[in-house]
Amino acid sequence: MRVISGKYRGRRLNSPLNDNVRPTADKVKESIFNVIQFDVEDSSFIDLFAGSGGMGIEALSRGAKEVLFADNDRESVRLINSNLKGIEGNFKVLNRDYRDVLYSASGKWDFIFADPPYKTDYIEDICRIVKEKDLLAKEGYIIYEHSEDKESYSLPDGMCIAKRKQFGIVIVDYIAYSRGRTAIAGSYDPITKGHLDILDAALKDYDEVTVLLAVNEDKKYLFSLDERKEFCILAVKDYLNVKVDVCDGYVYEYCKNHKIDTVYRGYRDEKDLAYEKDMQKFNEDHGLKTVLVEGVREVSSSLIRENLANGNDIKKYLPQNCVKAVIKAYKEKL
Repeated sequence: MRVISGKYRGRRLNSPLNDNVRPTADKVKESIFNVIQFDVEDSSFIDLFAGSGGMGIEALSRGAKEVLFADNDRESVRLINSNLKGIEGNFKVLNRDYRDVLYSASGKWDFIFADPPYKTDYIEDICRIVKEKDLLAKEGYIIYEHSEDKESYSLPDGMCIAKRKQFGIVIVDYIAYSRGRTAIAGSYDPITKGHLDILDAALKDYDEVTVLLAVNEDKKYLFSLDERKEFCILAVKDYLNVKVDVCDGYVYEYCKNHKIDTVYRGYRDEKDLAYEKDMQKFNEDHGLKTVLVEGVREVSSSLIRENLANGNDIKKYLPQNCVKAVIKAYKEKL
């Protein structure tokens, strides 16, 4: 085991000798911190079933302002303390049951990492206590690592699984307070990595996002509606709470009918921004709020079409899951 990034990058951590303690694998830990990387600095972090302390130490290394390590096993607490030697920061190690830790905690916590024994049912109790005590920050996550046979469980009203990642038999869920529904809209001819930047921005504020495939009969498309819908479905298949739908009228009408009051759109440069502001004004005149996402990747559907025509590689522009489908569909048109 090692620290992946930050002040203590590369530092080796002592592993547990007890087979009952299962440290989070480095690839899983790296993925988790990739998801939260921009929010770890100055955050508060609870490592609830800490084991070796690897997750909390990673948070300290990346600049967390406060970390609470907790484990009810004395050997694990000794191991955590040994791994913390030479580590600087504001942290505390508790030899307590998770219920005692949560009931004694106060304030708001940005991240509560829970990796309990795989055959337990603790997560429902954890979420209940966190909600009851209002321990989770507004933008925070309970990060729950579990096996695939614990794929389904109940959450309190007002909480949801905002994201889910799977690594073999291991699943990591990001549980958050519910924040409603929104949509991103476009012609997606085809969908690009830039569109996923807009989707990621929407998911920071909302739990459910509809990728809305807008249809304009006056516009000429390279790919058919069915092909573009297939590309979108493939592109978002690893996202939880994201669906793809088709809008054959005005976007504001679709959103009104589906009780969505906000739509997200992105821009790359000043030329894009001028057009998007016109769209924003049109939508708002019809009761639909538009959030403009700045700094999406410099890639457009027209650029992809141009590269396809010239026989150039397009993999760097497309969401990984839909690359083969786009290339196949294009070749069938030749």
